[in-house]
Amino acid sequence: MRNLERHRVETGRIIQRRYLLQQFVKQGQVCAVYQGFDHVLQRAVAVKVVPPEYIPAYQAAIKATSQFSHPNIVGIYDVLAENELLYLVQEFVEGSDFSSLLQTSLAAYQVAELGAQICLALLYAGAPSRKVSHGDLTPAAILRDRYGSVRVNNFALPSDIQYFTAWSVIGRGSDGAILANRELPEGLMTEERRADDTRAVGLLLYQLLAGRPPGVATVDPPADGRLRFMRNVPPELCELVARSIIRQHAQYIASPDVLYKELKALAETLEPPPPPLTIPASSRRAEEFMGIHQFSPAAPNTTGIFGVPGPVSEPGKVGAGYAGYRPDTNARLAATEAPVAGQTIPDVSMKLAAARQAAYPVREERPRRINMPALLGIGLVLFILFFIIGYFLAHAVFP
Repeated sequence: MRNLERHRVETGRIIQRRYLLQQFVKQGQVCAVYQGFDHVLQRAVAVKVVPPEYIPAYQAAIKATSQFSHPNIVGIYDVLAENELLYLVQEFVEGSDFSSLLQTSLAAYQVAELGAQICLALLYAGAPSRKVSHGDLTPAAILRDRYGSVRVNNFALPSDIQYFTAWSVIGRGSDGAILANRELPEGLMTEERRADDTRAVGLLLYQLLAGRPPGVATVDPPADGRLRFMRNVPPELCELVARSIIRQHAQYIASPDVLYKELKALAETLEPPPPPLTIPASSRRAEEFMGIHQFSPAAPNTTGIFGVPGPVSEPGKVGAGYAGYRPDTNARLAATEAPVAGQTIPDVSMKLAAARQAAYPVREERPRRINMPALLGIGLVLFILFFIIGYFLAHAVFP
């Protein structure tokens, strides 16, 4: 680690007059990571500083993945070489890394959905048109943005042998190999490497579900190789994670497409339904807006139609036991028409007329203005017309 720290660069530096290194983020296994700013496109970026001894491996990985475009994969923007260092400019993901996820109380369905999204990234990279395996699917390769989407990084890089060796205590292969096809170039897809990537997804999910003290940032492999889940984890999720990790399992899962389908189905099963939408009883305006009419067929009619005391229907008669029902559109008019005890019929009629006038105001007619020019024009036209008619009549009568 000390040897890698000597390759850090000072913040405030501008790489090739475009990328400003704003602040140091972290020191990874190989690269120092900075948050930067692209002055040309005016956006935040992540900049990895690759030491000279790792440049060939990163160049090969960039060549294999530069065309990747997927919502669950961190995008590559640019690659620059300066002062014997390689600067890898990537999409800046604002959110949580894996250590932060370990300190967060994730529900079981959220863990299953997280694993399904990782599988989607693997399926995209391993499609026949690309055929790229990940090979280094460790906690350092996982991010989750602020919208809840998982972002996978570090495709086709050399594997972290120390990490996979430590976790090989769980379900080691029959031949004792920790990772398959290590003699082949990194990122080259084989069926064995597909199975290794699938198992790596299971290891990540187990770390999120393993019993651990609160607030821990890392989970160590169990010394005895036995999986221990938290008490509140559903048994079906525990079984699915075990099937993706333990190679000797009778229903071992060796491909990301199978794991994706089972994780997605389980996430949908475990996710709680959304709470029902309720309208408060006191929200009269909401009920009127939505056209809701409250009608209680079980309530006896003890008030009359207009809200004044009225006779109760006798059993056996039509309408017995039912309250008077009317659409809410007439509710306000009915309320204004309701006579109060002690009022006479003329008083009620006057108030009713006033209420109706307030509800349906009469539009005042404005006095019409006489357009004098138009009137004179019409008179002139009529005069000419009558003069012509009189002239022809005079000639016809007195030739």
